[in-house]
Amino acid sequence: MGMIFHWLAMDPEWLLHRSGYTLLIVAGSYLILRWYGNVIVRLMDFLGRRRALSRGYGVIFQRITTWFLWLIVWVVVLRVWGIDVTAIWTTFVSLLAVIGVGMLAVWAMVSNITARFFIWFWQPLQLGQRIEIFPESLTGEVIEENLMFTELRQDDGKIVVIPNNLFFQRIIRRLPDVEKASPDEKAAP
Repeated sequence: MGMIFHWLAMDPEWLLHRSGYTLLIVAGSYLILRWYGNVIVRLMDFLGRRRALSRGYGVIFQRITTWFLWLIVWVVVLRVWGIDVTAIWTTFVSLLAVIGVGMLAVWAMVSNITARFFIWFWQPLQLGQRIEIFPESLTGEVIEENLMFTELRQDDGKIVVIPNNLFFQRIIRRLPDVEKASPDEKAAP
């Protein structure tokens, strides 16, 4: 450790240059990621006008990509300071592999996340739509969708949280909106 401080004391110009580069990289990355966040918000607003879309999708996408981009920024900063990131990168990738295997062990979570992507792709239900789930006879409006659960607001105001994989194990009936239904549809049993 004393050797590192001794070397830095001998070349303060090197320390000044590295500090300047680090400051520029971090400040530039911060500005770019702020701009990126605004782009994602605008994109989600645009897509939300075309289709009922939960804000959860945009938030999740933005968080994952922002964390990944900050990881790249810090790897670049470590390289600027002359630190070999090979060992750090190998450890990180190994941890991701262990986490991936661990996720397979938690099958319920994986099946809910997979079910959410299929629901998003095939759209058997949508945000704001009224549905009924059989044989439980759960009826309500879809008020929130995320990777694990879908929330229904029942007619009595209670919120029911349903795991996404349940939608592939039960029969779902799409119901007409109460406000939009014609008088004939409202009168029909």
